[in-house]
Amino acid sequence: MKRLLGISLVFAFALCVLGVVSANAEEAAPPNKKIKVFIMSGQSNMAGFGDSTKLPGAMRKGNDRVLMFEDGKWQPLRPFKVYPDKLMKKFGLTEFSFGPEIPFAHAMAEAWPNETIGIVKQAAGGTGVLAWHPNWTAEQADRTKNAERGNLFKALTDKVKAACASRDCELMGFVWQQGARDMAFVDVAKEYLPNLKAMVDGVRKEVGAEDMPFLYGSHRPSEADLPDDLSDIVPTEINPKLAGAMWVLKAQWDAQQAITNAKMVIIRDLEKYPHGHYNTAGLLELGRLFAEAYLDMPKKK
Repeated sequence: MKRLLGISLVFAFALCVLGVVSANAEEAAPPNKKIKVFIMSGQSNMAGFGDSTKLPGAMRKGNDRVLMFEDGKWQPLRPFKVYPDKLMKKFGLTEFSFGPEIPFAHAMAEAWPNETIGIVKQAAGGTGVLAWHPNWTAEQADRTKNAERGNLFKALTDKVKAACASRDCELMGFVWQQGARDMAFVDVAKEYLPNLKAMVDGVRKEVGAEDMPFLYGSHRPSEADLPDDLSDIVPTEINPKLAGAMWVLKAQWDAQQAITNAKMVIIRDLEKYPHGHYNTAGLLELGRLFAEAYLDMPKKK
């Protein structure tokens, strides 16, 4: 009971802080400045099952300083996604869902009070990295049973290019939350690093931002008792359902050196729904962690 009370108090405090951030973010940025754009992509925890009814009012309605590119236009960032009825009931959602993009964008707006923040998000639950590969083929995507999802690399980069064509933009970063799908397929998991690098290189090249910072999450399950530093880890199969997990986690560690201007965010013990996905409090914290990590990255001189 004490632990549940503690969690409730922390969550309430987080909402109060985010409410203040959102109120500050409503102040208009100077006109004729480029939108500071962040690309956000990945699978289900990027898509998100956050409950919009638990957000402060300012985050639910959005404002003109924190934008998203949806339906072919820039508009205030706010929850808008409605899942099929089965998923809405599974996650107890009654209005809209959201992912880490909302807390991330509002945190960036607070850090950069004179800028307009823009989010271009393209996420798809249950997808492996091959579904996002620049040399996409249905055959390769189907190695993680994703052929029917189509060419997600093209969907993502087309959306970014459309966003930048409609307003004057500066691409500031690429935020990625993905990996669980690949963990279920050992052969694909063993290739995760080169596939991730190809995806990042491809996105940067296609959108014309070849030095764009790349920020990505690496989930460390508490039951695995893994250290932060995986340099000396030799991957083995430890979980029959996610037999390739250690290969993906090791690849995520190694990606810090293999991919230029990249930063890994280690994710531990975020609040979840009973079936594993991050809940509203977990997603609010995930967005905050991404913003904190981005702001800590070395800046170009």
